[in-house]
Amino acid sequence: MQSMKTTLNIAGERVTITAFGDEAHAALGNASLVLEAVELRASSDGGHHVPFSDASVAPNAVESRVPFVYMHEIQDESDAVLKRCAELGCPPFVLVAIHVPQWNDMLTPWECPGIFADDAPFAGHAKRQLEALSKIVQKTEARLGVRPAHRCIAGYSLAGLFATWAPFQTDLFDAVASASGSMWYPNFAEYVEAGEFERPLRCAYFSLGSKEARTPSRLLRGVADGTQRVVAAFEAKGIQTAFESNPGNHFKEPDVRMAKAICWAVSNCGENSPSKSKACELRRE
Repeated sequence: MQSMKTTLNIAGERVTITAFGDEAHAALGNASLVLEAVELRASSDGGHHVPFSDASVAPNAVESRVPFVYMHEIQDESDAVLKRCAELGCPPFVLVAIHVPQWNDMLTPWECPGIFADDAPFAGHAKRQLEALSKIVQKTEARLGVRPAHRCIAGYSLAGLFATWAPFQTDLFDAVASASGSMWYPNFAEYVEAGEFERPLRCAYFSLGSKEARTPSRLLRGVADGTQRVVAAFEAKGIQTAFESNPGNHFKEPDVRMAKAICWAVSNCGENSPSKSKACELRRE
């Protein structure tokens, strides 16, 4: 299986771009000539707001049948996730992994006290991260000269929370892949139930570990109920929605869970019929 990978700097963020599968590699075509070990710097926007709009992304780009998956990561998880995707027989896609060191602050939609008494509070700077992500989408696809078949926003834990929140704020994405997302976050289920998407989603995937709610933290104990409410809200809004229960607590096999989420979204959110990859075989407990 061919692959193409490079790490760049876009909009002040470290971004790793990997073409997964032969078709994804071929879809980028001459883009491989520009995906060298070159640092891309975001140009100044002159203080103007960067619109969270699909219309301004790569207007002259070549249409591609291959989806792009935008995934926030706190460390370098993309290689492990892609390895698991290969084991699952995942269809081809391009993974754009965005490194977010200030995890608790940049991926939370509003302020929240820390999980335990001595923990720092969550800052609630998700809108700042979304603005950076908007630039990353624009500059990545413009530089590649490719408009993907569809865009999926993916993430684990707080990045799964962010991925679920983002479609209510921007029209850039039409699929969600949230693995063990932090749906315990205060008032988030209510936000999803009352909210409207910026564009119709093609599909959404959610998962949770079977033991994640067994915790001394009052906040975290609400994760199962919060996840159920979010899943029900997506279904009520007419979205093709999948939920999968994985064995174990929050920290068991995060690479496997993230790969399963991505594979399901890539397999089910395209124009064609769902593929028969192993990732489509959902586990419910």
